[in-house]
Amino acid sequence: MMKWTGGKVGLALGGGGVRGFSHIGVLKVLEQEAIDIDLIAGTSAGALIGGAYASGQSPDEIEAKVDAYLKSPEFEESALKSLGLTVSPRKKGLLAETEIFLKNRYYLLRSFFSTSVLPAGDFESLIEFFIPDMDIRRTRIPFRAVATDLRRGERIVFSEGPLRQAVLASCAVPGAAAPLVQGNRLLADGGITSLLPVQTAREAGADVVIAVVVDRELAAEVTLETAQEIVNRASEITASKLQETETAGADVVIRPQVGDLHWTDFSRAGDLVRQGEEATRASLERIRAVLSLPHRIARFAGQFIKAAGQ
Repeated sequence: MMKWTGGKVGLALGGGGVRGFSHIGVLKVLEQEAIDIDLIAGTSAGALIGGAYASGQSPDEIEAKVDAYLKSPEFEESALKSLGLTVSPRKKGLLAETEIFLKNRYYLLRSFFSTSVLPAGDFESLIEFFIPDMDIRRTRIPFRAVATDLRRGERIVFSEGPLRQAVLASCAVPGAAAPLVQGNRLLADGGITSLLPVQTAREAGADVVIAVVVDRELAAEVTLETAQEIVNRASEITASKLQETETAGADVVIRPQVGDLHWTDFSRAGDLVRQGEEATRASLERIRAVLSLPHRIARFAGQFIKAAGQ
């Protein structure tokens, strides 16, 4: 493919827990098709995969790390795996079910006396496994990680400082992982304020934004018979509407078929990479059209006419 010279191409990688492994497949196809990315903005899982790629790791290397991590003693003994087994649809034996039940009762009790269900070491070891110890300003591709300041309720964008700290803050799912204290800030998951960081990519200088959505679609039929189910549904609606707003600002939206996979269910990691590849290949025609000069001229003309009429 001829290199496009009409401006910067930004990649906005959305949050979604383990569903973010689909981002690896997206990156694979973009590389194979010689579609150059000039900057990356990532939220939560998007910050993890995007940060790893921006640091200089190839999609194949990141995928190999995923496989190695899921086979590592750290993961096998982690609370993260236990939570994933709870929501996984795969059948389990009686002994496994009993062990999961007891562990989850412990995590529930822990939630009443701690800022997180998961021990801090679980998330930190995950970040350190994938992300090198470097400053964001030294990444191979310009990178932005999005987090949220819980005290001020503001979106926080990391463009400098330790890459690991930025990704750790962006991935700190409320209730699951402890917020990161940074000065007067209490930082947590970027998905609270920006589940799909299209705006961040634009602010970083992207003229074209390719966005990757890996969050679950809002289910049409749900059971709303308990307080917890109603609270969960309200949270899902809020996240969906927030994501719709940012999706509207993207030039291309790639949607891997992640289904209703829970964000902690690691049982389909390999399949998620494949879903990312398939969704990106299905979007190639749209991507190439957006990167064509005639399309860009028409788009800017439309924006100018719209602005003039206001």
